[in-house]
Amino acid sequence: MAHLTGLFKRGASFYLRVVLPDGHPLRGQYRNGCWVKSLGCRTHREAVRVGTIKRAEVLGGLVLSQEQPQNRANAPVSPDPSNTPPAQAQAQSDRRTLRAVFGRWKTSGATPRSEDSIAAYRRAVDQFEGQHPGKELSDFNGDLGDQYRAWLLENCNTPKTARDRLTAIKSLLKYATETLEWLPKQPWRGLDIKATTTNKRRPWSIAELQLFFGSPLYQQGVLPNHPYAGQHAAYWIPLLGLYSGARLGELCQLQTQDVQTLEGIPVLVLTDEGEGQSIKSEAGHRSVPIHSELIRLGFLDYVDSIRSSGKGSLWPSLKLRDGKPSDYFGRWFKDQRHSLGLVEARPDFHCFRHTVRPLMRQAGFSEETQDKVTGHKAHGSVGTIVYGHWTLQEIQAAVEAIVYAGLNITRQKNDNPK
Repeated sequence: MAHLTGLFKRGASFYLRVVLPDGHPLRGQYRNGCWVKSLGCRTHREAVRVGTIKRAEVLGGLVLSQEQPQNRANAPVSPDPSNTPPAQAQAQSDRRTLRAVFGRWKTSGATPRSEDSIAAYRRAVDQFEGQHPGKELSDFNGDLGDQYRAWLLENCNTPKTARDRLTAIKSLLKYATETLEWLPKQPWRGLDIKATTTNKRRPWSIAELQLFFGSPLYQQGVLPNHPYAGQHAAYWIPLLGLYSGARLGELCQLQTQDVQTLEGIPVLVLTDEGEGQSIKSEAGHRSVPIHSELIRLGFLDYVDSIRSSGKGSLWPSLKLRDGKPSDYFGRWFKDQRHSLGLVEARPDFHCFRHTVRPLMRQAGFSEETQDKVTGHKAHGSVGTIVYGHWTLQEIQAAVEAIVYAGLNITRQKNDNPK
């Protein structure tokens, strides 16, 4: 089959992406240096033929007269402020634009915005201003939103990306309306983009668990030397996920003080009260009983050894990323899966959450009890949500229902953990 560099398919249509070389007349008009257009072809053969001609025209500068700024997905957002006269710069800063809203939003909030959130919103604003430069908030209405939604669906790689970009703009408009009071109402409130998950998470199979936990790390106690593995963290964090369904970020940020005994039961206290800690939602604040299998494997002994060393973090050797503590460990976990032959996107670490819930359900525990273990937002009637109370003994019984037949793991040696 003929190959053309930059040719890709989105839905039923073929598109061409051309990386513009330095000095090309169009390069300054595209922030990422790439020219992307639909070829209007439905067959691969036709797309290669048309794309070959179009690629030559682009690189040869023959399409310049056909380019219109309003059709550029990555047109420059605004002039360099360092080249703007002071009076003009002040006038621009006083304008009530989407970028002005973004500037206020990124420094607001009870807690600092994460770098990832700021970057995502900035991409959304850049993309919008690339299509609609100079728009003021007073120009936003339903018609503009409907047009932009259609443009996103046509020009974003996936419906999910389109939805995320639209959601970011809507959030900024909501902030401008409810907090800044720069708008009388949120003009894009009813707009939405439906995006189905193409690669849904699923439980780990017992064969996959045996493969992962049958590695030398869990059978001979061979700790990895990878800088992102965190030494003993590489052994314990996946096991904690396997026997609690806790999120990776919740586990990576654990402190020694978060392992406690409440009502005579050893628990993990998952909270955002420690320095640098965060919890995804209010439901995420919880105490999860520590599974007896983790105790058998020596987890409490490990915790005691870290406490005796005077360290605060439960994983002293684990490198944490600001705003996303699970990032580096997540990269190692992915590499570890791939090295063992688990090269598909699923199951990933988050799939442990989808693995523990069926086990608790099969043991007869309600969805509400499962939510208490995994930190999901409670569903059901108002009475269930407001007045439903669970004792630690009830939660412990649900945790102990997480049993994996045929999974044998060797107790870890906790000599001089780093």
